[in-house]
Amino acid sequence: MSENINKDKEVNVKTENPANSLSTEQTAKEQITDENKQKTENASASVQTTTDEAKTKVTEEVKPSEKKIEMIGGVEKKGLWGVLHIYSSPNNAIYQVTDLSNSETIVTKYGKQMVTADKDKPTPYAAMKAMGKIVEVLREKGIAGVDVVVRGPGGHTGPWFPGKAAQAAIKQLVRLNFPIGKISDNTPIAHGGCTPKKTKRKK
Repeated sequence: MSENINKDKEVNVKTENPANSLSTEQTAKEQITDENKQKTENASASVQTTTDEAKTKVTEEVKPSEKKIEMIGGVEKKGLWGVLHIYSSPNNAIYQVTDLSNSETIVTKYGKQMVTADKDKPTPYAAMKAMGKIVEVLREKGIAGVDVVVRGPGGHTGPWFPGKAAQAAIKQLVRLNFPIGKISDNTPIAHGGCTPKKTKRKK
């Protein structure tokens, strides 16, 4: 009888062990899933904190009241800027300052206005005098600096480079400590175009 009782107990223990192992596996899986959830929540929280810090830094650096500053040619473009158009040919020079959209003219000067003799209109002396008067007007009207656009006659007949007055005018702006942004050359250059005049035949 005692042997039968011991066998029954062993059978009961064997039947009980698989259930216990399943329950332990389930609890272990639940613990792993909980740990993974906590890790993901911590990672998302850290990402949110970093984004919030970045947003606060950006808002601190760029205030809505401050104007955007553009760096061109090593000069900070603050305030009102204009465009100085210089047309320099072998016979005359024209200096015109407009706004950035080229829709409104601020100042216009000619080489003839600076000198009396016609031969002195395209000279560097006339350009220097014109730049002095233009800078005075621009400072009175609150223009902080200019972008320079140089142009020569170009085309089929005219020279493909600006005259002497253009270089002298830019140098005078530098001497007067007036900020210059970018300098560009808009001289029209003929590509092909009309056929040149034929030479006369020798008899």
